[in-house]
Amino acid sequence: MVHSSIVNITRWACLLLFPLALAQENVDGYNNLGRGSCIDNRGQFYSYVQRTLTFPDASTCASAECAKFGNAQSYRGFEFSVTKRCTCLFDAEKMPPVKNDASNPDYVSKNYQGVNKVVGTSGTPGATCYRIARDAGVIASTRLFYAATAITSALVYLFN
Repeated sequence: MVHSSIVNITRWACLLLFPLALAQENVDGYNNLGRGSCIDNRGQFYSYVQRTLTFPDASTCASAECAKFGNAQSYRGFEFSVTKRCTCLFDAEKMPPVKNDASNPDYVSKNYQGVNKVVGTSGTPGATCYRIARDAGVIASTRLFYAATAITSALVYLFN
């Protein structure tokens, strides 16, 4: 009786969580690492350059804003926030110069201590971390992984 209830709850949980796995936006040339700010292997945040305007989605952030920094060896990826802000990430003290009018700035920036590849996220809500694909050991779609895992789990529980 208890086993049957647990199986039914698990089946419904898999079916309800499946849309969440598909909701993560995939961006060409980047690996979606999930919710939170991008961090390096020491848990440090990256220096950033952020436009003061908003972007409609993460793909536009990558292609219209951060793409211009893509060839810089210090460029590590970007974060796209729930407020639709686009934040391009760089190694500590290696942000490229951007033209800015002091009386009406187009960009804000801040230095942090993150260096080298993005290895994870802080897990805090508010932004999604995207690592540039050249820094990934194996290039794979996070969205595809979660979708395949959810489908497989749902099928296992539905047919048991």
